[in-house]
Amino acid sequence: MIASSTSAKRISTLDIVVIFIMAGLLYYGASWQIFATNTDAAKYQCYTRAFWHGTSALNVFPPGQCHFLTHPSKQLIPIPHNELVKKMADLGLPSGLVQFVDAQAPSQPFHALPYEYPMLTLVPFTLSLLVPMNLFQIAFAFWMLVVAALVYLVLLRWRSRRAAIVYAVLLVIGGWGTVAGRFDMIPSALTLFGVICAMKKRWNWAFALLALAVLYKFYPVVLLIPFLIAQQKDSALSWKSWRRLIPFGIFVLVCALVMGISLLLSVEGTLSPFSYFTTRPIQAESLPASLLWIMSIVLSRPAHYAFTFGSLNILASGASVLSILFSIAELVGVVYVFWLQWRGKIDMATSCLLTLLVVMVTGKVFSPQYLIWVIPLVAYVGEARRWWVICWVLIGLLTTWIYPYIYIMTHNIEKVPYLAPFFPATTIRNFLLAAFVLGVLHVATYNRSQQPVFISEQEPVVDDVSQVAATKG
Repeated sequence: MIASSTSAKRISTLDIVVIFIMAGLLYYGASWQIFATNTDAAKYQCYTRAFWHGTSALNVFPPGQCHFLTHPSKQLIPIPHNELVKKMADLGLPSGLVQFVDAQAPSQPFHALPYEYPMLTLVPFTLSLLVPMNLFQIAFAFWMLVVAALVYLVLLRWRSRRAAIVYAVLLVIGGWGTVAGRFDMIPSALTLFGVICAMKKRWNWAFALLALAVLYKFYPVVLLIPFLIAQQKDSALSWKSWRRLIPFGIFVLVCALVMGISLLLSVEGTLSPFSYFTTRPIQAESLPASLLWIMSIVLSRPAHYAFTFGSLNILASGASVLSILFSIAELVGVVYVFWLQWRGKIDMATSCLLTLLVVMVTGKVFSPQYLIWVIPLVAYVGEARRWWVICWVLIGLLTTWIYPYIYIMTHNIEKVPYLAPFFPATTIRNFLLAAFVLGVLHVATYNRSQQPVFISEQEPVVDDVSQVAATKG
């Protein structure tokens, strides 16, 4: 539906130029890590070959590239395959079920699922196998840039040219070293498409697209409540009518279908991503880590750092208490956003953006690619608002300075936090992002009009050039 309507708005030469410049800069930003064996895309290549040929076929890669699969850590696989089968047998589960799971050994084809991500991520990974093996990362970067271009065209069609150009600028600045090397563009794009469908009252499409986004990366699941609030408020059916729940049923059906297939392929691989993220410590780039850094200076208690769970994490006094406090703040924050949406003070798109931002600010993990999650929504909601653009340009610049530039100042990743600019940069970025969220919440809270403060759900989408021409006429 989205693709078929894109041609309804004329694509100008300016748009083509912007898309190619955006794609070229994003590829250049990630080019330093192309062909490296320790990148995220290199891990995706290992996951893909392991799925199609089994983990026993990973010896074709350079030594060390797939070490995380051939010799997995307890952090990556909390319950190894043999241990899972033994526990199932000890619990007295049906022997047929135990034998079925036992036959899902990851050394066999079609049973080695990514331990960090849901099964659907294998789709873009597999598309990158259409080229020779040594060009996998280039092919993967190409597909991510195609998705980035598609998001530009969708914003052009369903929002405005200004929003599309702001998106391109912010994506280059904030996703300089991550867009072409990570698959986060896919769930980000699906989330945006779902939000646009919801704003246009295409609820079945909206919930289906949200389900697909969740099945690529779990973070969009927090948007289910904003989707439900908007859909239920829009429905003219009786509260007792089961038809009100059809869009939600589609969401559940899509998730159940894909997760069911995933369980049939590998119970271990399906469950691993859930336990992986629930046990992660505080990451060094997060707002809680910034506060722990400040506390370590004030209290003269040096913090320690470790590279675990695929990221750089902080180990400091008070970390567990701070983690609990931020979890409470996260819950209070998202509930308040939902309340603002229910009261009609913010529109559904703004609610989705704020929900993601609250989760990012209060979460214990804040990786540089997280900006990819929200930049399309920032452009869709804020368009060319000057204070939005200035704030997000600064956030993007600081994030790109942190990664990759500060990170590559040393060859030992555990030494990164000891580099002079690291914590000042992350702290300023985190405080700036928190101030932006509080500022938007303040504006929304004191909105006394009868319309949402940022965009109306009935707001027409117009082409900037056509609007100017009509005004002059």
